[in-house]
Amino acid sequence: MVEYALADVSTLPDPMDDPSALCGIPPWRQRYILRYRRGDDRRRSLGVWRLMERMLAAHGFRTCDVAVDAQGKPYCNGIFFSLSHAGSLALCAISDAPVGCDIEQIKDAPFEVVPRVFTAGERAYLRAAESEIEALRRFFTLWTLKESYMKMTGEGLSLAPERLEICMPGLTLLRDGTARPCTLFHTEFGEYELSLCASGHDGQFIRLREGLQ
Repeated sequence: MVEYALADVSTLPDPMDDPSALCGIPPWRQRYILRYRRGDDRRRSLGVWRLMERMLAAHGFRTCDVAVDAQGKPYCNGIFFSLSHAGSLALCAISDAPVGCDIEQIKDAPFEVVPRVFTAGERAYLRAAESEIEALRRFFTLWTLKESYMKMTGEGLSLAPERLEICMPGLTLLRDGTARPCTLFHTEFGEYELSLCASGHDGQFIRLREGLQ
């Protein structure tokens, strides 16, 4: 089972201006947050961590148990989680099995990368869009689904996205032409597209109440 939650982080303080906003966050994560040059990016990075704190605490885990691996991915022994943020939203997913999540705000899509990162079947899915906004949404649907799988496996962009194919509308994933044992989930949230990927074929996705309250 996968639980996921969203939070609006736009009202959080910029931790560069208010260092107290970083209270209780491990030093390595503080450095990660502060490495961003823009205040909005620092707020998003802070907010997704705070959201993760609440979700882990609800399952009896402490953020002091969270560490970072050699690839820079945070992890916690005993539970799996994934983080993403875009625009004013933070997204966190937790599970008892490997999980990945991704959220993107609908805006100008880099369609110039389509021939390089999407398969022939995915390109056909994009061409079938009946409007510009539908094409944008389809682009980010495919991209967030691929990204959620790459985050679930821990490979990230070291796994070339063109090796993955999202078969629509059935929401199955092929890697190098072979179906993978994972469960995909996708939904729209206002001007955002978000996707999750869970290991195995019996993933259940439960959305929790939004917010950091």
